[in-house]
Order: sequence, then C-alpha cells, then structure tokens
Amino acid sequence: MGEEAPTVQNWRLLIVACVLGLAVMIVYNLHISRIKAGMDQEKVTAFRYDRDIDAGETLKNDDLVRVQIPKNFADQVGRLLGEEDKDSLGVGRKVKRDVSKDEFAMMGHFTTVMTGGPADGLRKDMVQITIAVDSKNSVGKVLRIGNHVNILGMLPARKNRDGYEIYRIIEWLRVVAIGGQTNRQDPSGSGRGTAQLGVRNFNTITVEVKRKDPDVSIQWNNLQTHLQGSAIIEICPSRYLPKKGTDGVIAAELKEYTTKAATVSAHGGGYDE
Repeated sequence: MGEEAPTVQNWRLLIVACVLGLAVMIVYNLHISRIKAGMDQEKVTAFRYDRDIDAGETLKNDDLVRVQIPKNFADQVGRLLGEEDKDSLGVGRKVKRDVSKDEFAMMGHFTTVMTGGPADGLRKDMVQITIAVDSKNSVGKVLRIGNHVNILGMLPARKNRDGYEIYRIIEWLRVVAIGGQTNRQDPSGSGRGTAQLGVRNFNTITVEVKRKDPDVSIQWNNLQTHLQGSAIIEICPSRYLPKKGTDGVIAAELKEYTTKAATVSAHGGGYDE
C-alpha cells in the first residue's frame, strides 16, 4: 500500500494543474472578450494639439492631430472640437488660453464672434435653406441636429413622361434645425424647447447647401416647383460617406428640373409642367 501513495499524489497534482489551467483559460478568454468589446465601441473623430500653444496664437491646421476615440469617452470629456467644426470654429481662430501638446482640442479653447444662432460656423461658400418635408412620413425624434440626410421627392417621370416617380434628389445634407428648433435655448427666455432630444412632429428641416460651384440653393428652389407634394427624408448612417462628387449636389439625372422653375398655373394654385 505504501508504494501506491506517490501515484495517488501525482494524480491529485495533475487534477489540480488541470483545474488551474482551465481557470487561466477562462480568465484569459474573458479578458480578450472585454478588449474586443472595447474595440467594437462606436468611435468619433477628435483632435489633439501637436505642440504647446500660447494664449493669443492663431491655430493652424498643422497644430492638430486627428484621433479616433470611443464615443462614450468623448461624451464624458465635454465639447470636443469635431471634424465638422475644425475648419469653421477652430483653425484660423486665436487660442484663448495656453494649451499643451497632446491635450484634446475643445470648443471653448478659441475666441469667437458668435451670436449663438444656427448660422455660427457657416462656411462662406454655404447657405442654410429650409425644406418642407412630409410630416406624415417624418422620422420623428430619431432625427438629430448634425445628422446628415438624403432628400427624396416625387417628380414628373423622366423615362416615359407619364405620371410621377420618386427620385433621390440630393444626398448628404447636414441638418441644422428641425421644425425651426435648434440645439440652443431661445435667448429670449420664452421657454421654447430645443431639438437636442429630437422633435416628435415637424414639417420642415433646415440644412446647409452650397451657394456656388454649383449654386445648390437656386437649383433646389427651381426643382421644388416641379415637386408633387413635400420632400421625404432619409437619415444617413454616421459612418456612411457618399460617393465623391455626389454629396451635397442635386443628382445629375435631374438637372433639367434645376435650371428653370415650373410655370405658374393659369388657373391659380400650383404649377404647370
């Protein structure tokens, strides 16, 4: 019996080793899963400073380094300078305080002459226009300020010239107001709500469009006289990028509707094609 004791002890050690090995594998797999979950988080674009900058200096494009960070982390940091704000609200403006290399660029770091209205930061080659949309088929509170949308509408059929067809008229327009509401509180103190959490019912949206090369504002105003009813909107995915040259311009196949408005009906109300 004394000769069997080492064998029994070896088996016990083997079992303990297997249990420990299994525990290590479980812990390791859980760790890897957590890492992967972190990598799968939605990312947003932010900017870090590439050098120390003194208060009063003008921010240059080369002073910023683009980085991708988790969205939930960005929300905790505060109002970071984003991709769409960099050129209009950051570059070319003076820094209000000393900032350090690798510090996140924040919206509050720069001097402004802003009025607090939706036109703040509007580029010189852009204008804002309001588009009437189909309230019955609106996307409701899903739409947010800053989202990009596609505009669809019913136009006279181009192929057989008989009846109407739905066309995707223009892609990738940035929304700056929904139903006349923005993300800012009304400074008049009227208590009017904002669109920060979306708007349940609305029949207009305000978007940014080019005013030259091409003048999308004029083209749209010509085209909308041919529309049957109000426009329909699609919300674009945040990571979607339209085909180069197609964003913010009216579809080439609809050019005939952009150069001339429909004539006003002689019978009053509406237009004749």
